[in-house]
Amino acid sequence: MLKLENHEIRHSNILAWLLNPKENHGLRDYFLRKMMEHLILIDENSNNPQYETVGEILNHSLMESHVYREVKTDKNRYIDLLIVNQQLKSILLIENKFYSTESKNQLDDYFNYIHQTFEGFTIIPIYLTLDGEEPSNEQYFILTYERIQSILHTILMLYQDQLSDNVYKFLEDYNQILKEKFYPNQDQIMQAIDIYRNYKPTIDTLFEETSVLNKVLQFESGYQFEFMMKYKNTINYIFKHGQNILSYSFEQFIRQQFHGEVLSNAHPTVPNLVPPEWEGISQISLRDPNYWLGKGLIVWFEQTNDSRLRLIAEIGPMEYEGRLWLLEQLEKIGLTFKESSKLEKARYTRFFSLKMDVNKWDDMTELTQAMVDLYNSPEFTLLRKQVAAILNHENPVREEMTKSVKSSSLDEMKLQVQLAFKKWIQSKNIPESDYRVSSQKISFKIPLFDQFKEKLGETREKWWWHNGPFLFWMNINPNSLYFTLEVGPIEADQRVLLMESMKEKGIKFKSTGLKPDAKFSKIHTETISIEGLSESELIQVFDTIYNNKDLQEILEKLQMIYDEIVSKVE
Repeated sequence: MLKLENHEIRHSNILAWLLNPKENHGLRDYFLRKMMEHLILIDENSNNPQYETVGEILNHSLMESHVYREVKTDKNRYIDLLIVNQQLKSILLIENKFYSTESKNQLDDYFNYIHQTFEGFTIIPIYLTLDGEEPSNEQYFILTYERIQSILHTILMLYQDQLSDNVYKFLEDYNQILKEKFYPNQDQIMQAIDIYRNYKPTIDTLFEETSVLNKVLQFESGYQFEFMMKYKNTINYIFKHGQNILSYSFEQFIRQQFHGEVLSNAHPTVPNLVPPEWEGISQISLRDPNYWLGKGLIVWFEQTNDSRLRLIAEIGPMEYEGRLWLLEQLEKIGLTFKESSKLEKARYTRFFSLKMDVNKWDDMTELTQAMVDLYNSPEFTLLRKQVAAILNHENPVREEMTKSVKSSSLDEMKLQVQLAFKKWIQSKNIPESDYRVSSQKISFKIPLFDQFKEKLGETREKWWWHNGPFLFWMNINPNSLYFTLEVGPIEADQRVLLMESMKEKGIKFKSTGLKPDAKFSKIHTETISIEGLSESELIQVFDTIYNNKDLQEILEKLQMIYDEIVSKVE
């Protein structure tokens, strides 16, 4: 009801309460201690310079820790959470990013400010995100909300008799919110996809009507209005998940790549297959016959939390002798595994992962092509051949694979544009999470867009990879770039507020953009020729596009709208 799941400020408030040993939850320093334990359980943190120090701090009581929220720095920035322990001369600095990403020099500024303010203290900086995003400053520990949810789950199991009913219920609800971010109900999603496939026109119409329902005072008599009021949440759920075209695209990929003849499952969130050349894996028995497709190896696609497409290959719970043999053979071709993966109790070991940008997650053609490109990438093609040789007891191929397909002049031009764009992005210090590059489209965002998203919420349907109010995107045409700044389909009342504010500031767009059911409104476009340009000239083109006087005036007006109106929205 509070739409808690999408707002970093509210998550930070709850974390501040949980991390304070003297708060009324009755957990003392348990949550704080467990959070610190997870810092040293995450593999990516093992090289952190303060890794051993965390273990030393855990040898002491943490009861004298004091938690502070929104600590203002000397550069007028605000640190989300600061946990100070005077007795241990230690400080935990937590930057919380539930959906947004770090802004320029943000982590450096926070660390430097605390280092100067608390001279002689040990500083443990933590970068808390949904998916374990790597921080720009290597001194920060990585921590994920999945770990937070795991701690809550443990508390609910162990402390039920010791917590008050109110505290237990609150933690139970918050745990459910986080749990649904990582473990959505797959049966319900599949049911929603099936309903949407069979009744798409009806669901689309119902969704359009419910999206504006109750945005203005509206009362009607009759069954249709009562139906809409009662089932609007169900309609929204079916529309949201029914549009999940990952499984549709996977089916298209299977037809295109294998003519449909391969062991596969078009699962709604993790469609999976066993590459046909790995059929030799059937020789090794499974300890768990229900594992995926019933084989000891699996490959699947998934959408990452930063809206990229990822291909993953995993070794499953095979009989120990065969599993150990396969791991050792893979080590001979250069793969590395933790020693724990070779223990008899080990069950799942991922041995390959590769991500690819996807711009429009509602474009089945783009998503299918991304699957084809990942599956046929030089890296995975080589690995497939190596694993097949191992399973067939042959000598695995060692040389790097190269594509023999000749590139057309158009493909070469697109590649040149993509490379130039990435170099331009780097020159602007735009993080990897804030842009996407595909064969036909390029897109990116700036911190101001995230600020709008924090206040106005996500779009009411999937929109590109960002699902926020604004996005820059470009079409790569044969001889030109078509550049656009567009407003997306955020909730109707928020969108009308935003569009009316833009109109008052003199930002131009089509009059239909003011309608409650409007979805997309371009507020700046430009077409620029790129025929015959070199890489350095293309980089200059991106500068020209972004520094356009009209565009910069629009961005200044958007900043004013945010400061004057949107920042006050709750």
